[in-house]
Amino acid sequence: MDDNDEDNERFVRLLRQVFRFLHLVLHVLAGVFLTAILVGLQRRATDPSYRSLKRWWLHRVVKIIGGQVSVYGEPAPVGSLLASNHVSWLDIPLLGGQTELTFLSKSEVKDWPVLGWLAAKSGTLFIERGKRDGAKGASECIAKRLEQQERVLMFPEGTTSDNKNTLPFHARLFAAAVTAQAPIQPVAIHYLNMQGQTHPLVPYLTPQTLMQNLWAILAEPKILIEVHFLASIDSQSVPRKALATYTEQQIRLALRLNSA
Repeated sequence: MDDNDEDNERFVRLLRQVFRFLHLVLHVLAGVFLTAILVGLQRRATDPSYRSLKRWWLHRVVKIIGGQVSVYGEPAPVGSLLASNHVSWLDIPLLGGQTELTFLSKSEVKDWPVLGWLAAKSGTLFIERGKRDGAKGASECIAKRLEQQERVLMFPEGTTSDNKNTLPFHARLFAAAVTAQAPIQPVAIHYLNMQGQTHPLVPYLTPQTLMQNLWAILAEPKILIEVHFLASIDSQSVPRKALATYTEQQIRLALRLNSA
């Protein structure tokens, strides 16, 4: 490739980034406007109109950034706890665009400009990381939502991994499924490039900022995404550590990873 071709390619990537970023900003503003209307009408996050808006909005985020999603399996029924590997901030709009979900997030997200407000108004459960009773309180809240027949999503790794492997699953929050006698559905996510290889740019890892990660993703022509909704696990009378281990194993198998 000569210098002119490289310059042209950089220019095309820049145009793609700018166009998608502006599109995404407009989409966020539309989400704020529509959410404000529903809040003004005193609609709750569990209201069907609110849920439909949330799912549409999240689905569009993935489309705007160039995601092409292939789904395998079906989401578990309401009242189930979904446990997924965690690669990127993109996991949330990805899964939320597939089915109605209640999200579990770190408490710091509440302080994010605009997005924190949207998350809070959409019924997100927030966990105080680092606090002694933070996981216990979150587990109790999850169990309550499961008993109310909500479908709750959590990321048991507690942070993002590199899209090549998974981190050990923390067992504490699996207690919520045991308490509510709710099934657990493992969910496996894998991001690929145009050549079908593990995508190196999607993982959102320290010390990268959210904006740096977003800007890199926006330059990509297309991101291939695989979502595997796996067979549900009966949580009754099973220790939470065993549930966490088995869930992690099933996700690793779906991603064709060797057991640690």
